Amino acid sequence: MDSENDKIAERYEKRKSNELVKKNSGSPLFMTFVQKEREKKYLQILRSRYGSCRDIRILEVGAGGGWNLITFLNAGAKPENIIASELLPERVQELKERLPEIKVYSGDACNLDPAECGTFDVVFQSTVFTSLLDERSKVMLADKMWELLNPGGLILWHDFIFDNPGNKDVKGIKKAEIFRLFPRGIDIRFYKVTLAPPIGRRINKLYPMFNFFPFLRSHLIAVIGKP
Repeated sequence: MDSENDKIAERYEKRKSNELVKKNSGSPLFMTFVQKEREKKYLQILRSRYGSCRDIRILEVGAGGGWNLITFLNAGAKPENIIASELLPERVQELKERLPEIKVYSGDACNLDPAECGTFDVVFQSTVFTSLLDERSKVMLADKMWELLNPGGLILWHDFIFDNPGNKDVKGIKKAEIFRLFPRGIDIRFYKVTLAPPIGRRINKLYPMFNFFPFLRSHLIAVIGKP
């Protein structure tokens, strides 16, 4: 995946100077609603399956700044049971500074070795696959996530469904593609979340009212079981 990884690094670097990205990131109330909604769903899923987060091992692929992992830690997961994998060096450094108590693997997640990092009850990704434009890279990463997942464990997936006409560096992923990426998955469930950002950023306090309608939501949380 080296070639695709280089392209990903270039795309993220380009986003730093993208005025539209800067503008869209400046909606704190919208982001608060979005974050709380998905965090609530993550924890409902995990508690329904495991009762608590205390004794489950969790890997996040593409952990970014570690904000998702903080959710799991706050829910009772032990730091020694949480592993982060991150491709971009500056984000690896950010992770280590923000969460010094967890293990962080730097580089391509496809190179993770179960003999070294172990296997997991939950393998989690959030908005990683929509940044992979190469189909082979998607398949390789999905296969690695599956390899690292314990029997009886869960792939926990969060990503957006639709293409973004203002950003050609990402590509939406629908349910059919998730089924193709995890052909051996069982008990696959989907939850639509997140009021579409072009709407959500404009309505602010009215977010809960508009988000009542599933057809206005833009992201999927998927839960994929392993036999």
